[in-house]
Amino acid sequence: MKPQFDNVVMSSFYLWFDHTLLTKGEAFTNFSSAFYDANSRFQGYYTYGAPFKQIVSDTSVAGANVLNSLTLNGAATTRGQSNFAAINYEKGHVYFTSPVTSPNISMFGDYAVKDFSIYVTNDLEEKLLFETQYKLRNKTDATADSISDSTKTYPAVFLKNNGSRNEPFEFGGGDMTNIDVRAIVLSDSQFKLDAIASIFRDRAKTPVHLIPELEMPFNSLGDYVNVAAPYNYSNLIQGKPFIFLENVFISKISGLSFAQKSNQNPEVFSMIVDFELNTLRYPR
Repeated sequence: MKPQFDNVVMSSFYLWFDHTLLTKGEAFTNFSSAFYDANSRFQGYYTYGAPFKQIVSDTSVAGANVLNSLTLNGAATTRGQSNFAAINYEKGHVYFTSPVTSPNISMFGDYAVKDFSIYVTNDLEEKLLFETQYKLRNKTDATADSISDSTKTYPAVFLKNNGSRNEPFEFGGGDMTNIDVRAIVLSDSQFKLDAIASIFRDRAKTPVHLIPELEMPFNSLGDYVNVAAPYNYSNLIQGKPFIFLENVFISKISGLSFAQKSNQNPEVFSMIVDFELNTLRYPR
């Protein structure tokens, strides 16, 4: 099905949220580690993983090491060399067209680990907050293995479309389109939770640029569409239209309404951030 306006808004909001958190909050840590055999295949590719997900892909984030090559058996290796096919930044995986079978394999990379993984979801808040069990993300000084796709780690932010509506605005068919986006935040500390609240509360009355589907920077493998021109959010939004971020509301998860919930994650600090976006459109 052809992407519609709401699809463009959600994918664009994801990129904006990620960029804002990484730049305003410097919410990343540069790290170097081995990549481990994930004992799985993705779209026919052999998979090797870092001990973290997600890793930074946005080259406009000052100070962040963006992974573009590996050190394979002591030699710098880029895509297209030694069967190295792609990088999946969201999963923290690298893909090869054949298994790496040389004796005494060593595979290392330098990259920036996000403080918060970010996902777009349709799950209910109750499921995300109370019914899904999460694993605390590996510490950057720990010896680890690759993380499987099925493992859910936190800190994390889940973005969901929380509804939309059109309201008549002017003669000639002009409607004010309002879209509500909700962010469910799961943190390992109150400090990080308060920092996110502060960053995004202060983004009210600012634009969120809309990226057309054909200009989205990632392919089905989670790698850049154009490896020769790595994803740079600041460049990507130049000259793009935008939707206006009208209001931001912060809600901490506490109180009697949640006292009887069976919580799978009692040590997780939780928060909901609601964003009200609007723009003038002529939809008919």
